[in-house]
Amino acid sequence: MCPVTDLNAVEKNVPILSVEHLKKNFGEHEVLRDITFDVPQGDVVSIIGSSGSGKSTLLRCINFLEHADAGQMELDGVSFDVKNPGKQNILYMRRNTAMVFKQFNLFKEKNARENVMMGLTHVQNKSKEEAEKIADDLLDKVGLSERKEFFPSQLSGGQQQRVALARAIALNPKAILLDEPTSALDPEMIGEVLDVIRQLAKEKRTMVIVSHEMNFIYQICNKVLFMDGGVVLESGTPEEVFVHTKEERTRQFLSRVHISDGKKGEEK
Repeated sequence: MCPVTDLNAVEKNVPILSVEHLKKNFGEHEVLRDITFDVPQGDVVSIIGSSGSGKSTLLRCINFLEHADAGQMELDGVSFDVKNPGKQNILYMRRNTAMVFKQFNLFKEKNARENVMMGLTHVQNKSKEEAEKIADDLLDKVGLSERKEFFPSQLSGGQQQRVALARAIALNPKAILLDEPTSALDPEMIGEVLDVIRQLAKEKRTMVIVSHEMNFIYQICNKVLFMDGGVVLESGTPEEVFVHTKEERTRQFLSRVHISDGKKGEEK
């Protein structure tokens, strides 16, 4: 199984990921204008906002699936300029963060076990036997012990996303980036994926989540960032953002979300 998170580091609330003054343009369109935030180790940070506000682009810039135009990043003490990061820093970020996509991005020609094993054998150079043991343990963990030899085409959307989550945690990344992990799922499949993410949060896995599941965000996140127009317009604890909202634009966005008894969000 993967190593357990360093609880001493978690207790100190040390930022494992820092983003400072990140900017990204697509032509003349300024998608990210000036993004700054920290993610303490073991925390779950959620990014919310309307479609087109830059949320997914931000995650992709962190993982270098997109290259930002300006800014600084630091992951576990390694810092660099995102405009000129160098190949080693890009490789470092990709090896130490894991991305979970809305469309699963599994290898269609490989079964569930083989999808989870890929990074273990190709990135961490583990033996086939060791990688297979880790993959089987993680697929058991996400409730797919009976589907290990099934191919993506034989799995439901929820099952595919659970394989993607197992693949993400297999490498024991310093941070997991989740880009709307339930948006491509049918309503009845959403819960099974959220249950896995909830368990990862209980294990103090560091996560940055882009999601429209407001109830879920309110329940599990340590911090919420509301993005609008390429900037973080408001941030704070879930209670600060959802209940004691400061910005009118945030209030408009959350107008259909009701917080019941200050503990749980329920959409009207």
